[in-house]
Amino acid sequence: MLVFDTICALATPPYRSALAIVRLSGPKAFDVLQKIVHRDVSKLEMDRAYLTKLYRGGKLKEGYIDECLMVLYKAPKSYTGFDSVDFSIHGSPIVAEVLLAALSEAGARRAERGEFSAQAYFNGKMDLLKAQGINDLIHATSRRAVEVANHTLSGENTKLVQRLKENLLEDIASLEYYVEDQYSDEKDDYDEELEKVASSLEKEVAQWRDILDRTRRSNREYQGIRVAIVGEPNVGKSTLLNALIKEDKAIVSSIPGTTRDIVEGEREIDGLRFMFKDTAGIRKTDDEIESIGINKSFETIRQADIILLVSDSGFAFLSGEKDLLQAIGEKPMIKVGTKRDLGGVSQGADIFLSSLQDDLTPLIALILKKLDLDKKEESAFLGKREEDYIASIVTKLDEAFSTIKETHQIDIASDTIRQALDLINALMGEGATQSMEDIYQTLFSRFCLGK
Repeated sequence: MLVFDTICALATPPYRSALAIVRLSGPKAFDVLQKIVHRDVSKLEMDRAYLTKLYRGGKLKEGYIDECLMVLYKAPKSYTGFDSVDFSIHGSPIVAEVLLAALSEAGARRAERGEFSAQAYFNGKMDLLKAQGINDLIHATSRRAVEVANHTLSGENTKLVQRLKENLLEDIASLEYYVEDQYSDEKDDYDEELEKVASSLEKEVAQWRDILDRTRRSNREYQGIRVAIVGEPNVGKSTLLNALIKEDKAIVSSIPGTTRDIVEGEREIDGLRFMFKDTAGIRKTDDEIESIGINKSFETIRQADIILLVSDSGFAFLSGEKDLLQAIGEKPMIKVGTKRDLGGVSQGADIFLSSLQDDLTPLIALILKKLDLDKKEESAFLGKREEDYIASIVTKLDEAFSTIKETHQIDIASDTIRQALDLINALMGEGATQSMEDIYQTLFSRFCLGK
């Protein structure tokens, strides 16, 4: 991937459709364009649509490709920051391929995955967080996933990180300024300044920890909520699954052990994607196939975000199910009493219902509350990469705060904050050298004008 190359690619899915878009971008984009159109490209206006004919190799007859709408964008006022052209052609995959071949012959290169966004990142049109937001938006599978991705794409996360980064730069500038004072006999100013930095760090740790919590929640919202429906055989698990997804997905019968494999169903609820999994009934059995299904049930439990533990006879049985309790661990769990219409038992249940007759809105509300998804606050960041970086930042700032409070070794604290800044810059896609530039700029900005 060479960002200074002139590249081209199909920007829409490679299927037959009414229209397709081919994108051309790079320093030589307009030179390439000149070789496939019979008009003076230098006289064309930017950001204006032109109806034009395209020719392979510049040949008027046998080289004709298509008639299209074409828009030119002059650097740096384009998505990539380079000169760019978007061709809106007829949506035949063959026409698109012929155009891409013609652009390649004229001097462009076929783009690799994500290369247009890589050009935009290199040219300062977006930071790494915004680039990730574009990819997340494309792959969103629910309305809430779109909201989460758009929050990153909007640049709000970048502003948040920049604001918190500036706070840390002020802290480290203060520590660097007073680093020599720790060996001085005059301790009053030094101790007072150290306490200010510690107080500031304590607030910043809390802010970053809150971001981490919201990031974990946003990742869960984006990926979808995995719900395992678990219980003994013949207690109404499959009926509950069908009611939740509003589809007859699972086979329902009065024969215990009917469900022997995981049955899955999806539904978007309140903008969130829920993935419900009906599991094989938990019981002791000599049936080899049923045992395999039960083992899969335990694996599903371990992977789930929340457990719906189902019973039509109360939950006293749970005390003897050590393997089940161990698999559930600390996961959120809702005890669902079923078959209310058939004389089911509600003892010990968090909610008692009939899957066939009742409105399941209260159960959905309880799931959202258990997962802390009933709040409508904006999520923070998105992606496992971002989550890991933020967790590491929290760890480093915790270490710096503890060092100041417990040992007063501000040189160690300063170095630890610097490591946190390195992580922040890496999160944003900037190099480690940026940290030192930021620190020096903040430190010397405190000097008088002319010094």
